[in-house]
Amino acid sequence: MQVSNGGLVRFLPVLDRNGEHVKKLLVLAAAIASVLVYRKAQESEARKTVWSKSTDKVD
Repeated sequence: MQVSNGGLVRFLPVLDRNGEHVKKLLVLAAAIASVLVYRKAQESEARKTVWSKSTDKVD
């Protein structure tokens, strides 16, 4: 007598691989977002520096 599992055993490794791909994509997206936030912070700091140097001090 053969017992059929409906292909579930073959399907689970595919899900596992897709899950790994999703994890890798999420890590990549988080890394890219981190770089963009860092660049934005640096740009903002540079603008503040330029603005403070270009304006007169009030005594």
